[in-house]
Amino acid sequence: MQKKRLLQDIGLTAYEAAAYISLLKLGVSEANHIGRDADVPYGRIYTVLESLAGKGFVEVQVSRPKKFRAVDPEMALDSFFETRKSEFEKEITVLKGFVEEAKQVLKTLPTQKRKDEVFWTTAVPESEIRKFAISTYGEIKKSIYIIPPAFGMPIVSSLLPEILKAIDRGVKIRLLISPRFISLASMLSMQGEENLNKFKRGIEIRLVQNFNSCFGIVDDSIVMLFQLHPQDSDRILSVVKIWDAGLAINLGKEFELLWNGGEKLDLEKVTER
Repeated sequence: MQKKRLLQDIGLTAYEAAAYISLLKLGVSEANHIGRDADVPYGRIYTVLESLAGKGFVEVQVSRPKKFRAVDPEMALDSFFETRKSEFEKEITVLKGFVEEAKQVLKTLPTQKRKDEVFWTTAVPESEIRKFAISTYGEIKKSIYIIPPAFGMPIVSSLLPEILKAIDRGVKIRLLISPRFISLASMLSMQGEENLNKFKRGIEIRLVQNFNSCFGIVDDSIVMLFQLHPQDSDRILSVVKIWDAGLAINLGKEFELLWNGGEKLDLEKVTER
């Protein structure tokens, strides 16, 4: 049963898997014998065996009646793997082409927005918060100002590639952090000299001694609100993402007040230290 299931897992049908296993046991055999042993209906067995031959699992002797022989499993499976791999690579190439074409076409669609339009969405488990954060950085067009909840979270390492992409797009990034998160510098320094230089050029960081809330403002129109875990301030309980230009403007003013009172962090000096 396990053998049959494994063969189905790689892409054979139930009848194909059963017929191949039977043929391995029977050796050279005729279709009716294979069908009886594998419990494949007589009306289907020839189709099943021809399909297995096409996939490289069976060899056929064109005689009357036809006889069949199972190809050695190691050879058959390796060949099948390479064939499927090649097919998948071609499918991926075609899919990528369609995706890029769709991006260009959909980009031209006009969008209707009301000035008072408000929309929000949330993420709760850490796995969802991770996806949330990655997609948010991937969508930023011009700026993100953020008071992050905790740089000790594993989620930060997942974000670094997207942050680098955002810097390459010319996104302006401001981080307002407390002194205990200076360890961020060591995390950045492990990304290699080229990427570290990008971080130095693309991110402004300032230190503030205390703050009681964590939030972010994206493109002056989207607000990110972070709810800290009540028992562990280095963990995020949930994130709310709000499309509200009015709220973003008001929080942006609060961010500027905190930013102006912060101490500039020289990332180069910190990483050297």
